[in-house]
Amino acid sequence: MIGCNKCAKEKPNPIVLVDKPEMINEKVSELLKSELSQIDTSQEILVISDDSLYATKQIFEFYNGNKNTALWTDKGILNKQGDTLLTLLKNADQYGLISDDYHYSKIDSLLKIEKDTISKKFDAVKICTIDLLLTDAFFTIAVHVSKGRLNPDSLTREWKIAQVDTSLVNILKIVHAKNEIHNAIDSLEPKNKYYLALKAALKKFKFEFKDTNWDSIKNRESDSTTFMARVKERLIQSHDYFDEFTGNDSVRLMKSIQNFQCKNNLTEDGKIGKLTFKALQRNKQDYIHQIELNMERWRWYKAPNEKQYVWVNIPKFEMKVIEEDTLVMKSRVIIGAPEHQTPLLKSTIRYFLIYPYWTVPFSIATKELLPIIKMDITYLSRKNFEVLDGTNKKVDASKINWKKYSTKYFPWKLRQGIGEKNSLGILKFNFENKYGVYMHDTDNRKLFNREMRALSHGCCRLEKFMDFAQFLIRDDSIKYPIDSLNADILKAQQKYVYIKHPIPLYINYFTAEIDEYSELHFFIDVYKRDEKMMRSLYKRK
Repeated sequence: MIGCNKCAKEKPNPIVLVDKPEMINEKVSELLKSELSQIDTSQEILVISDDSLYATKQIFEFYNGNKNTALWTDKGILNKQGDTLLTLLKNADQYGLISDDYHYSKIDSLLKIEKDTISKKFDAVKICTIDLLLTDAFFTIAVHVSKGRLNPDSLTREWKIAQVDTSLVNILKIVHAKNEIHNAIDSLEPKNKYYLALKAALKKFKFEFKDTNWDSIKNRESDSTTFMARVKERLIQSHDYFDEFTGNDSVRLMKSIQNFQCKNNLTEDGKIGKLTFKALQRNKQDYIHQIELNMERWRWYKAPNEKQYVWVNIPKFEMKVIEEDTLVMKSRVIIGAPEHQTPLLKSTIRYFLIYPYWTVPFSIATKELLPIIKMDITYLSRKNFEVLDGTNKKVDASKINWKKYSTKYFPWKLRQGIGEKNSLGILKFNFENKYGVYMHDTDNRKLFNREMRALSHGCCRLEKFMDFAQFLIRDDSIKYPIDSLNADILKAQQKYVYIKHPIPLYINYFTAEIDEYSELHFFIDVYKRDEKMMRSLYKRK
């Protein structure tokens, strides 16, 4: 019945038939003792009836300490605890989880055939299997609601029981006696308001659309009237179209499109542009999965608990400053392009720099700027670039034979001088990290008006850089008041400004969130991290 995950040949399941219900518990206990004695707890995965069990050590420890007594069945049928757990597994989607990750279909099918079809006697092997599967299911769902199912970096499946900071075996002993299975699983969920808000939103979304479904709009008809009629029907189905909007049919449709765009963090222009059309291609299940994926993300991380912190959400293209759970300021940001992704990190902003130089990274200098310089050397002076040698001494660019150099050999540094035309703008906010990224102003501020703002080489460009700088120095009004900041900017000289109270910074990736008005919003999966999670969790290709 039990095999390790490396077994080359699967053994057929034996059949042990029992006549009388009162004899089943003893026979199941004998089977449990026999089967568990074969377990090698060094094996991470066991296979029972073609299902993989991950909680090997916990299963062995629990039954061994419980005299190998059946846990979820009594005289061949589920007991109250078994009923409670099976119902919880059936409704695992309430936690944003998948029932069959916890053997639900296998257990349900075994329950229907627990008696031999010919003799009508109880099959003790099947009942033993049911008990083991339910025990593994309890431990597995406990781990999943607490710590999640995926590795945050690779976005692949990971068994995280070692990360659970309590003994699940002890918990099961306590809650099983009182039949508090449901409360035990609820107690292991994240308690932060962001996770709980998404969980509530998932329930609300499913209830709102329980009798409604919609297909994605895959293509545009050449007939605009027909296409817009399909858009209207799609918006009606997703509750984004309201007859109460004032105006004629065209105006009401435009306002409904704007309503849809607002929910999906798109430019609210009432037009079916590229990104709006792409959003219209998503069906109801896509949105349900997106909420579930972001619940999963909140299982990986603890919510910030500092009095003040900076929060950047990459897919939302937004930075927020939070103080005592209150939004102090927010700003649009430009983040790294998909090929130059802004890293997810936690750090602390300790100082900012007025009028920074920009020392061009080697890859940008050789792959992007060098081809331009080879064609037009005046590009360097027009963009206020200096050329430095290996000792950081300035070199006359006109005396360099640029055609000699390439991505394989480039002994120069390119440094852009300070000023409004510097690519980093006039302010740069530094924080420790291994990626060499930072937040900064920009010389191309019109890009903040774009709908898709994944445009940088990895750093985070900040639209309201002055508001942010003023916030950072507001507690230092004696040593460095706002007037001093304004005066230093007018001087056009480089200066380091150290912050009296360094502030934590979080750069994260969430594609769904609940706003301050309790409204659910979805964001573009700009780095396709949702797609990768979907493949890992839902086995999509």
